[in-house]
Amino acid sequence: MQACNLGQQGFPYHQNDEAYISLYAFSCLKADKIDRLSGPITLLNQTKESRANSAYFSVLLMQKSLLMEALFDNKPIHSLKFPTSTHLISKIFDLYLKNPQPNQSIKEYSDLSDTRLSYKLYTTETAGRKSIAIDEYYDKILTTHHVY
Repeated sequence: MQACNLGQQGFPYHQNDEAYISLYAFSCLKADKIDRLSGPITLLNQTKESRANSAYFSVLLMQKSLLMEALFDNKPIHSLKFPTSTHLISKIFDLYLKNPQPNQSIKEYSDLSDTRLSYKLYTTETAGRKSIAIDEYYDKILTTHHVY
């Protein structure tokens, strides 16, 4: 989180430094601050690597936005096709598309590659800000709580 915050402070001064912008964006991604990716997405366009990073960040931001629409607004998204990645948002997005569990307020999923891993997806609101939360479990023990 600290690296993301520091990166945000320096972001206005490094608009043309794609290495800095990518590092800032990846640090925010690691800190679950996906909403901060929108600025870097628009600026990462000069090199092949930067464009790939921009596309990756765009997919994750779109998947998060679509999950928010589906969970808060009951918008059906099951027919959408998106690239996927190993990032948690992508995993949950893919699991949700396969099984949206429309009658459950807390959606529970098992990891496809490791049966000891499981997830819970649900909505949350803090100080009037709507978000989605994902809890990660290992052998049914909560290991990580994410809020996006």
